[in-house]
Amino acid sequence: LVRTEGEPAALASALRKQVWAVDPNQPVMKVETMEQVIANSIWRPRFSAWIFSVLTATALLMAAIGVYGVIAYTSALRAREIGIRVALGATPRHVATVILRGAMIPLVCGLGLSVLTALLVSRLLASLLYGISNSDPLTYGGAAVVLLLTGLAASARPAWRAATSDPLQTLRAE
Repeated sequence: LVRTEGEPAALASALRKQVWAVDPNQPVMKVETMEQVIANSIWRPRFSAWIFSVLTATALLMAAIGVYGVIAYTSALRAREIGIRVALGATPRHVATVILRGAMIPLVCGLGLSVLTALLVSRLLASLLYGISNSDPLTYGGAAVVLLLTGLAASARPAWRAATSDPLQTLRAE
């Protein structure tokens, strides 16, 4: 182990000569910086973390697509009901509230059950595997926020369309 102020690679040949001057039988195989030693020792955990991050992001994306599809579909199914409500005098704000509430209540309940299940499973995994944290609020909160925003975006378009559409045209289309 040698500390230098200059470029470590430039001193490699001089270092070999000095070591062989003291002991000609001493092998000097590989000269590398401490940063290279550390990078070589942690590449596997870093690669594993990267793979798990990619898989987690893919799973979150698939969940967001599923949430978007289900909420947009169920909101579109309520077009006739909303047309009747508007024909009977419902305000656009009331119509948007009905659609948003109908989409967000099941989503929030599902997220609550999912977080509870994830906490229980992570506690089980923490007891079985070394180095697993049983609670990471940033991860749980981040995933929940992404899914909530996805649900809000999925229901906002049908809510706006229903609130601004002509009820007679909606009822005729159905």
